[in-house]
Amino acid sequence: MNAVKLSNVAALLAGLSGALLTLLTLLTLGASSAHALEIKLPQETAQLKASTLAGHQAANAWCVMCHSVDYVNTQPPMPAAFWHAEVSKMVKVYGAPIPEDQVKLIAEYLGKTYGTDQK
Repeated sequence: MNAVKLSNVAALLAGLSGALLTLLTLLTLGASSAHALEIKLPQETAQLKASTLAGHQAANAWCVMCHSVDYVNTQPPMPAAFWHAEVSKMVKVYGAPIPEDQVKLIAEYLGKTYGTDQK
């Protein structure tokens, strides 16, 4: 009886290692035939709200590097202090290359043009 059990275990192991080899072969073949997918995005047509504030140019230069204008346009109205904290976070936490002197300008523009600050 032990010889039969041992024979069954050996056959099971042989079957498993064959299945594993087949799986590894399929995965390898699948990986080698993969190719890069090219995705073409539509041209941005939205624009930031016009303003004579210096932050308008700064936002056009820096914010839209990462965010779509539609993303900016759909944010809830918040004061400049909120925007200053958000833009500072983009610089400090996410590494946005916004010059320090531009952060206040962008926050003021967003607070007055999109937010709750007096225009």
